[in-house]
Amino acid sequence: MKKSGLILLKIVFSVGILIYIFKKVVSLGDLWSTLREAQISYLIAAVALYFVVQTVSAYRWYLLLKPLGIEISFPRTLALYYLGMYFNFFLPSAIGGDVVKVYYLNKETGRLSASTTSVFLDRDVGMGGLLLTATVVATYAGIRIPPENGLLLAPVFALVGLAFIAANLALFYRPSYNVLHRLLSLFRMKKADEKVERLFDSVNSYRGKWRLGLVTLLISLSVQVGCAFVNMLAAGSIGLQTRHGWLDYLVFIPAIGLIGMIPLSVNGAGWREASYILFFQSVGAEAHQAAALSVLWLGIMIMTSLPGGIIYIARGGHSKQMVAATRAASATVQSREEERISTV
Repeated sequence: MKKSGLILLKIVFSVGILIYIFKKVVSLGDLWSTLREAQISYLIAAVALYFVVQTVSAYRWYLLLKPLGIEISFPRTLALYYLGMYFNFFLPSAIGGDVVKVYYLNKETGRLSASTTSVFLDRDVGMGGLLLTATVVATYAGIRIPPENGLLLAPVFALVGLAFIAANLALFYRPSYNVLHRLLSLFRMKKADEKVERLFDSVNSYRGKWRLGLVTLLISLSVQVGCAFVNMLAAGSIGLQTRHGWLDYLVFIPAIGLIGMIPLSVNGAGWREASYILFFQSVGAEAHQAAALSVLWLGIMIMTSLPGGIIYIARGGHSKQMVAATRAASATVQSREEERISTV
């Protein structure tokens, strides 16, 4: 009941933002006119590039499976990855696709803990690439919101990045973990201490794998650059131009991704559209153009997730066992996400 109430609140929040946007900020007529005139060739190129980006991202997860002793082929890993993409649009949670990946990987390997750890680390490395890309480019370009005497974005990304590094040190670096352990014990936070200890133990297989960490981080950087260029192609289809060109996309797309993770809406709906309008209006776009870009980006993500639906049907589709297993996996993944957040 509590979870259902939370989902309902998220739906109300998302719908409320969207109603405000399309009543007060963006004309639906202008939005439709912009979308109708979009050049198909640009959109086809954007979809093709995003398929490449997601395949590269799946390879990152494939590499992260190796230290855990999970030996499945890359084509199988890719299929599970696309399953996760597909369910990201059908489960009311930002980690919905992760739950499905954990479920099917565990089904193939019989190793729930290792499966969950691999998905967690894949998200973790992806977050690192996102923050690093946005921080470096925002620092280089000196981008402010709004442009004249506005907030510099680089320090904001840097602060989030420092919190991210602190959280990872607590999980990967034993001396810092020991400090955190003593602090939690001192304040008699036994439950939190036990959760952090389990997570610390689960990532032990990756300790000392510096080469793997570097390679997966570079892959994460390429994924962020790829997402930025996918958005540039979509923007090109509607004639949207920005003040700093490609630099704006390398800062704004990661920023929008971060904002979309705030757990106050359904899969980022509302937050995503508002963020596109806020950021892209600040660099010269019209509100309806920014809104159109957000719609095109959502459409590209949905289109590239459709192979996951085909894979799901080929595997037999819906089953009661999957529902029960995904609920259990969801609790595990959610717990680990909360553990990482609690260490920040």
